[in-house]
Amino acid sequence: LVSGGKIVATLVGSDIFDDGVQIITQKVEATTGADGRWSMPLIVNGEGEGASTSWSVEIFNEFAVSVYKVENLFIATADPITLGDLEKISAANRIAAKEAVQSRLIVVTTYAEYIALPANQKRDNDVVLVSGV
Repeated sequence: LVSGGKIVATLVGSDIFDDGVQIITQKVEATTGADGRWSMPLIVNGEGEGASTSWSVEIFNEFAVSVYKVENLFIATADPITLGDLEKISAANRIAAKEAVQSRLIVVTTYAEYIALPANQKRDNDVVLVSGV
């Protein structure tokens, strides 16, 4: 945890329209509190047939020095059905799921919820966020 730092999340997405492929980027920023806590609204993957999205999250300390970065983050929920469905809805996500090249941010209320997922729904490079809500 970084006290008084900054979190910068960047969405990189693409979709195919009649006039070709469109690339979408969006930056979301949050400042960490004295105890290092922070929150920000991030879009959960749920795109259509031709789309793909991923996030990069970078954490800076109070001196604006980068201290941690996660790239190609696929954000999903801990529902086993939803996890599988999200990875099947676009070619880019199917490749990422098959090759395990993207980390996934799995949001759970307790860590036991993640542990209870079937083995085929978990990966070694999963990032698990316990919301406690």
